[in-house]
Amino acid sequence: MPSNLSQTRDTRQTIHLPTEREPSSIPRGDVNGNWEYPSPQQMYNAMLRKGYDDTPEDAVESMVAVHNFLNEGAWAEIIDWERRFSRGLGYGWEACRRGEEGFQENADRIANLSDIAAPKLLRFQGRPNEMTPKARMLEFMGRMYPAKFG
Repeated sequence: MPSNLSQTRDTRQTIHLPTEREPSSIPRGDVNGNWEYPSPQQMYNAMLRKGYDDTPEDAVESMVAVHNFLNEGAWAEIIDWERRFSRGLGYGWEACRRGEEGFQENADRIANLSDIAAPKLLRFQGRPNEMTPKARMLEFMGRMYPAKFG
């Protein structure tokens, strides 16, 4: 997250929101250290800047907690993917071809990452106006079969 996000209380704000940021376990790719998650005040200011002015202020702290939890879970998935496929699809296929149990049995032999650098995140980038492949497929299916997917 950018470190220059405003921590200033908005004039429309009726309750105090914390300005402390929580450290992340996600390593930065541009400098040493880990990313920091936005404070509730920064999250609220960003939502106002993007036009979401109907958000209850007392819900922002919970929203930040969920945001941080989901980011940590997504990063764990990335680490797992890198563990399986960082040496190429052939290694990943060999490690995963017998399912999760097969991966666990072969993980030490095939997917040892001691000689591969751990992944780092260069930037957070949202793409709210881009549809995912799954969303495009569901939209297509909704047009073809509106009773079932519409």
